[in-house]
Amino acid sequence: MAVSAKQQPVAATSAREERPASAYIGITIRYLLLALLSLFAFTPFILSFLGTFKTAAEVNAFPPTIVPEQWRVDNWVRVWSFSIPAVQGRLLPRWLFNSTWLALVNVIAQLFFCSLAAYAFARIRFPGRDLIFTAIIASMAIPAAVTLIPGYVFYSRLGWINTYWPLIVPKLIVPVGILMLAQFFRSIPKELEEAAYIDGLGRFGTYWNIALPLSKPALLTFAILQFQGSWNDFVAPLLFLQSPKLMTLTVGMSFFRYQYTNDLTAILVGAMFNAIPMLILFFIFSKYYIEGTSYSGLAGQ
Repeated sequence: MAVSAKQQPVAATSAREERPASAYIGITIRYLLLALLSLFAFTPFILSFLGTFKTAAEVNAFPPTIVPEQWRVDNWVRVWSFSIPAVQGRLLPRWLFNSTWLALVNVIAQLFFCSLAAYAFARIRFPGRDLIFTAIIASMAIPAAVTLIPGYVFYSRLGWINTYWPLIVPKLIVPVGILMLAQFFRSIPKELEEAAYIDGLGRFGTYWNIALPLSKPALLTFAILQFQGSWNDFVAPLLFLQSPKLMTLTVGMSFFRYQYTNDLTAILVGAMFNAIPMLILFFIFSKYYIEGTSYSGLAGQ
């Protein structure tokens, strides 16, 4: 065995040396194509980022310029320091804070409640289980716009308008989370649960100590998707929030739009503040995101 182990690197080295030149050319062309496609996909983001350093006249100029003629860093300072007379203090940090904590609350609540429901549907037999599960999944086909007006009337009678409750309570459980996590829980071997029962764990202990740790890729994928959905949500915060101090970043950017003109440089800076946190989050957890989509069968959809 020692001899064969020593021979493996030699054999691998020989295989690399014997690789024809055409193979290297093919790999080089493949990477060049991927680089061009990546550059093409990121072009709108790159142009928007460069536009944050332009003057208003240069942003509206035609033909457009790619690199700013004069780099205006004060556009970022102006948007960060934005305020209105009716509200004391800077509004953009406040909107960033509102978007962040609202997204975190939604993600934590959904991870707990959706995983509980998904585990029950995947691992526990009870009367009507399949019928209830089918009804929950079928509710995904209902357009969200259908429930906006009844929801507004309902929450106004509860006195929840201009509060965060309409943005949290209806999102405690989402059907897509139950579907995604139930699909993953079904793949856990029954032998693990039986071993947990023998060790004295109950149903909740098995869910908490066995199912959840094994579902880390699926949970992280679901968390990223829901954080992104809550962070970019525009319609619900626009409908239920009225005070500028309570607004999220996506709604707050409407302050840079006026009756006859738009402050495009400010809108571009606000869009960067909105996009950069999501890009950082995706690049940090991209490995788990790809694993989770593969396990849960979402890849390729």
